[in-house]
Amino acid sequence: MYLFKINGIYSNTIFRCIIPFLIVFILSNIFASPQFPEQEIIDDTSDWIELYSRNSTSAGDRYTDIVSIDYFSDGKSFNSTIWLLFPFKEVPNRENVDYGMYIDSDFNPTTGFGGIDYKIEIQWNNDTQQWNKVIESWSPYGKTKVLYNITNYKNFYNTHENYVTLSFDLGQLLNPKKYKILFYAETKKEESYLTDFTRWVAIPPPQLIVSTSPNSIDLVPGQKKTIEVMVNSSAGYEPTVNLFTQNRSNEIISSFLEYNRLRIPSYGMATTPLTIATSPNSNPGPYTLFIFANTTFPPEELIKPRVSNIDYKSSIPTENIITQSTMLITIKEPSSFLDQLSNFWDKSGGFLSFFYGIIIGITPFIYKKFKK
Repeated sequence: MYLFKINGIYSNTIFRCIIPFLIVFILSNIFASPQFPEQEIIDDTSDWIELYSRNSTSAGDRYTDIVSIDYFSDGKSFNSTIWLLFPFKEVPNRENVDYGMYIDSDFNPTTGFGGIDYKIEIQWNNDTQQWNKVIESWSPYGKTKVLYNITNYKNFYNTHENYVTLSFDLGQLLNPKKYKILFYAETKKEESYLTDFTRWVAIPPPQLIVSTSPNSIDLVPGQKKTIEVMVNSSAGYEPTVNLFTQNRSNEIISSFLEYNRLRIPSYGMATTPLTIATSPNSNPGPYTLFIFANTTFPPEELIKPRVSNIDYKSSIPTENIITQSTMLITIKEPSSFLDQLSNFWDKSGGFLSFFYGIIIGITPFIYKKFKK
């Protein structure tokens, strides 16, 4: 049954056309991965690892020496550019050359192999003289399953340029809400793989915020107060945060009463008390106290997987974040006797007035009792 017309078009027909688009739009946003603008990480040069011996080496091929990674996502696809020290070699003279990434799609070290759930790789096949792109899923026992295999893969480089591009559809990884990626480039030389790893990057980019309650205090020389320091992090990462303070004057002394090392729970917030004191001879005036928070994302135990039975604990750096907060501390002149008396009256004057009123009210009754 048609309800009414809009410019000669039945409204029911319009609704039937719009509703499917709304459903698709809502579902696409619900199941999409995080969006974020372009990020960049820098990687040291000449820092390959010889996988069999686990030793660092500078003997790798220069076209696999990563200098930086640019990456971004629109929530549907992940796109990255691997910048190289030397131009990409379209036809390398090696048996194996690979550019790829390991992906932990759930921040869970018990899934996949050592926490790695997927591998995406552009690999050189020396027999066919072609580049192939492979996406694999990994089991906890190191077994792999090929999900996608694109032979004779092209359009990921430009001739004589110092980069390769590597992207994938996040739907192929079931649209993870939180994941981390390790980029690498490698060649095989004399039965040994020489691999250049970047550090792990967490997606979405992690955040760390430190604040105080209150955000400013007043003190007099020789006085001390305790405030609360609050640390907020991206939910779910559970990082360990180291706190420390710094100021440019000897007038302010600060110390954490309990802990300056906090393990942030999964809901993303933790607090600790901080005592702030002034020296007895401190000079009046405003002072700024800097409170720093230093952490590693993701946590140490989550970012050091074992790949191909190689322990990378000493070779893969972590994502380190340092943030700060400032607090205003005003040192005032010591109070005079009259000021102290005035403060006392301000605090207790109301009670004394109330007590005085009671005394005045019951005095006649007490007088009558004594008179009898």
